[in-house]
Amino acid sequence: MLIELYLLKKTRLLLGLFFLAIVVIGCETKQNQFRFSGRTMGTTYSIAIVSENNVKTDCVQKSVDSVLVEINRQMSTYISGSEISQFNHWESTKPFEVSEDFAFVVHRAIEISKLTEGAFDITIMPIVNLWGFFGARQDDWTPPTTQRLTAVLENIGSDKLEVNGNYLRKAHPKLQIDVNAIAKGFGVDKVFDYLLNHGFDRCLVEIGGEVRCSGKNQDGNVWQIGIDKPSYGSLPGRDLQSVISLDNQAMATSGDYRNFVEWNGEVFSHAIDPRTGYPVKMNVSSATVMATTCLKADALATALMVMGEDAGKKLIKSLKDVECVLIISEGEDEFRVVHAQ
Repeated sequence: MLIELYLLKKTRLLLGLFFLAIVVIGCETKQNQFRFSGRTMGTTYSIAIVSENNVKTDCVQKSVDSVLVEINRQMSTYISGSEISQFNHWESTKPFEVSEDFAFVVHRAIEISKLTEGAFDITIMPIVNLWGFFGARQDDWTPPTTQRLTAVLENIGSDKLEVNGNYLRKAHPKLQIDVNAIAKGFGVDKVFDYLLNHGFDRCLVEIGGEVRCSGKNQDGNVWQIGIDKPSYGSLPGRDLQSVISLDNQAMATSGDYRNFVEWNGEVFSHAIDPRTGYPVKMNVSSATVMATTCLKADALATALMVMGEDAGKKLIKSLKDVECVLIISEGEDEFRVVHAQ
């Protein structure tokens, strides 16, 4: 039995449940480009700013770090005192007050859950915990029983979660949420907005592989982002499948090829369908979404992994200002690239 757990999961505000690494292409440091990086949400972030003026990166980074610390305080399931942790332990159907940003993220998550007919659902946390992919021992992991899954599914569903202003309310007291398949994208948007509001209109923000950019890069061209070839066990950036040009857009990618479990000869993807409680068995190896915000791209990329090729393309074609690149598995290390918009 072999358990491959590359990185950490995306659905937990960590480096990558459904994380497909992307690489910034052609961004060598030049005189008018300023770069800094750090750690957040259990992963890394990087910022590139192109400016004719000198940028005090230390000052900008301190402000960026403050923005990210606040998001973690609200939405990290790994911080015991975070708002989301407190809400998850709140076994009551009475309203629970949260911050404006947290309420906004939950509200958007519910909207996207409806849009994707439940393929994206932040109430999936109890199912993720039940499967126990992350932190599992190699010698004792087994899939959960059908009976246990059936019992947990009774508490799953965004229709059991309500947002009213800055208050969240559970329809079932044991409902728990995990916003990590959308919060990283929100973090990118939040930092991006901070930079634009402070006059940096040529910039790129990346957190754990999710990206949003504005203006041109230091060469005067649109920003170029690489998508990894989705080979099982591959290292980030080693073999690119496609390169995407981002013109004032956001981009996020989800994949099934770095986080998975092999048990009794069967591979279990960490991408779980909230509607069934089981890991997906689609031939979509990775899904990349380009949209106007990284929050939307992040959530939709996760949903497309669950929906599959046909339903995913149909959804994307119905949306304005959204496009996707699906990498479809056609055998061992054989792939087909599909575009939809």
